[in-house]
Amino acid sequence: MAKNTESKSLVYEMDEKPPIGASVVYGFQHIFAMILGSITTAVIIGTTVGLNTSQIGLLIGYINVAVGIATIIQVMLGVRLPVIQGSTSGHIPAYLALGSLGVSLYSDPLITMQYLGGALLVGAVFQSALGFLNVLKWVSRLISPMTVGIIIMMIGLGLWPVITEFIGDAWHYAMIVIIMVIFFSFAFGVMTKTMSLFLAVIIAYAVAMVGTWLEWFPEKHLMYVNLQTIAESKWFTVPEFFPWGAPKFNMGFIFAMSIPYLTASLESFGDYMALSKVTGTDPPKIKQISRGIAAEGVGSIISSVLGGSATSTFSQNIGVIRLSGIASRFVCIVAGVILLFIGIIGKFGAFMAEIPEVILGAVYLVAFGVLAMTGLELILRAKINISRNQVLIGTSLMLGLSLPSYMKENPIQLENTSLMVFINVVLATPMMVSGLWAFLLDNILPGTPEERGMSGWLTGTSGKRKS
Repeated sequence: MAKNTESKSLVYEMDEKPPIGASVVYGFQHIFAMILGSITTAVIIGTTVGLNTSQIGLLIGYINVAVGIATIIQVMLGVRLPVIQGSTSGHIPAYLALGSLGVSLYSDPLITMQYLGGALLVGAVFQSALGFLNVLKWVSRLISPMTVGIIIMMIGLGLWPVITEFIGDAWHYAMIVIIMVIFFSFAFGVMTKTMSLFLAVIIAYAVAMVGTWLEWFPEKHLMYVNLQTIAESKWFTVPEFFPWGAPKFNMGFIFAMSIPYLTASLESFGDYMALSKVTGTDPPKIKQISRGIAAEGVGSIISSVLGGSATSTFSQNIGVIRLSGIASRFVCIVAGVILLFIGIIGKFGAFMAEIPEVILGAVYLVAFGVLAMTGLELILRAKINISRNQVLIGTSLMLGLSLPSYMKENPIQLENTSLMVFINVVLATPMMVSGLWAFLLDNILPGTPEERGMSGWLTGTSGKRKS
């Protein structure tokens, strides 16, 4: 039951059930806001480890099935708020670093996928333990919003090599897509804003498909779409356990993958607080938050078993609720069921896997740029006009931008393979370098809670976006 004036703007409150037809429409609103995350993760993992287009299409399907199941679990058994689970960008730097390392160690991309699957599985168990054991309550006292903001900012800024690689020499096409995203964000009101990235991708992709069919774009053109691959793909794919093969475990992979799970848990903590404000309900208690974090871990366990990626609360969907006034948990369950069906439609995965990289690179530029600004918003909770924080923020950002470039060209060689993998992945990942340095300085250098931005931190005023 809604507790404050926020509920006055709601069309449907949490426990209300719209008619099934309307619920399907409202469910698709949520899906349009989050599904690009599934596509982004699959394409980046696939291109990094060397999967072919058909395999990337399968990965998109596996992820959608997993996030559908995770959403249903979270709404019914976890935090029990109107949340949507998605494949978040916080793990992308780890996918890139571990995937690139796997390519250098193993000739078969499926072996790299098996090691990634093992790391995701153990990391998900770690996240579940954070929730079930209520560890986050104590960890959050050591990690300030400034540190989390630096990590989030570096997730966005650190992915610039992916953007430049995807766009290549086609910046003229990319700029058109970027302008479309901005146009949909501001020209037609609040609802198109939540779907602006998806709408820009679909329109640009439609142009690419028509251009390919009319032979405007030859086979090697950056806007070329392999229509034959889509036509030859299966209509349906049945989910199976460990489709890439039985998981393999490397301690270096596992340690490096666990860090993003901790960051995602902290972000979700804030998301739950933001949801309580949007839905007009009391802030969730620690027990409820811990149950939500545990459920996120369970969702990621299921996803790793089904061959997908890590799942977490998708913050853009909080914006969908705020703008639409539809806070019904039933709608979120319907969205989860729809995602299950989308995931088993093989044609959909194949269709999405053929999106030209230049289009994806353009929307990544916007999405990761906005993500960096979300991190900046958290950083600004602290007093940035004092020398302590200027040194902390400045050195953290510059180390994250410079040291990984050096480490990628000059990796450390050790006899202990697991330790070598862990050290090289951490030092070659911008968000990990910046985050660890910020965490150390923030807890070593003297500073008051106000200077560190800890006032009100994770107590109902910090619901931040995650992409």
